[in-house]
Amino acid sequence: MTIEQPLSPNKHLILIVDDDPIIRRLIRFAMEKEGYEVVEAANGEAGLELFWQRIPDIVLLDFMMPVMNGIEFCQKLQQVKTPTVSNASVRHHSLKSSHNDASVLNSAYFFAEDLDQPDQLFNTISRTPILMITGLEDPHSVTQAFDAGATDFITKPINWAILKQRVKHLLNQAKLYQRLEATNEQLQRLAAIDPLTQLANRRVFDLVFKRQWRLMLRHQTPFSLIFADIDYFKRFNDLYGHQAGDHCLFEVAQAIAAQVRRPTDLVARYGGEEIIVLLPETNYQGAEIIADKIQNSVRSLQIPHEKSEVSPYVTVSLGVASIEKPAHHQTISHFLEVADQALYEAKARGRNCTVGKLVTLD
Repeated sequence: MTIEQPLSPNKHLILIVDDDPIIRRLIRFAMEKEGYEVVEAANGEAGLELFWQRIPDIVLLDFMMPVMNGIEFCQKLQQVKTPTVSNASVRHHSLKSSHNDASVLNSAYFFAEDLDQPDQLFNTISRTPILMITGLEDPHSVTQAFDAGATDFITKPINWAILKQRVKHLLNQAKLYQRLEATNEQLQRLAAIDPLTQLANRRVFDLVFKRQWRLMLRHQTPFSLIFADIDYFKRFNDLYGHQAGDHCLFEVAQAIAAQVRRPTDLVARYGGEEIIVLLPETNYQGAEIIADKIQNSVRSLQIPHEKSEVSPYVTVSLGVASIEKPAHHQTISHFLEVADQALYEAKARGRNCTVGKLVTLD
């Protein structure tokens, strides 16, 4: 299927689906005169294919057609399972969010899995108005059209002034829905992201951790956790100022997040200058590899730190905890304590290093 480039956001696309070429020509003329872009199909089946190619802003749909009628068109559209569809037009209509770092993606994964957020593609489809054009006015036909998913209907012979007003009203209504969804998307993101580091916040971490912990116990898979703490960060703030400290924390956070790429992993701000990394289905050796990458990525930033006792640049201490064989008596709090103890030992050894611990069945 060929995907065409999205239109300018200021020019609406109308899909006309009608088996009568004269009706299609008249509607096209009326809509293009109003400044709309128009594509057309002669039956529901061709119209459905064109819908997925272009993702129109509104559909003007005939009730009675060969091959596939208007009711069947609506029903097919409602039956679509959204995860199977992805294309450039859909991405154009989907609400944009920041994908600068892995943690933002992970937050999106979290919301999709745990808060049951509506799929953006489904929102796009469900908000696409369908104006049914019919010669039938009996209550059964009208009810049938609305039950199938039509937004509104207009009867034949077409009153062109009414058609223009209906189209304008439905497009304005769809635009309002999009704005509301965009606002909701932004609010959800603000609720998930730490504003300073742009990582997932503590609330997201706690919820994702609980969910991943349950999955670990159910499937008996290994699990690892990394605590990261910036060495001598208080001294850094005292010397360079809190604005420089905030910038340092952001750079370190992003460097850590860049090393964690799987959609099931999570990087979050745990508190203060502490960053925490969740690594489901990762054994001790795998966590050590990630920890080494984190150490190297932070060192490569070469952020000057004159008050550090271990390096002329900013460094981090890491505490790693891993479970190889999960047991139901093991708890989240104990696992966090083990990782925290590993971090404490890394600092005691002089900082700028990693200490790892295996959580046993004892």
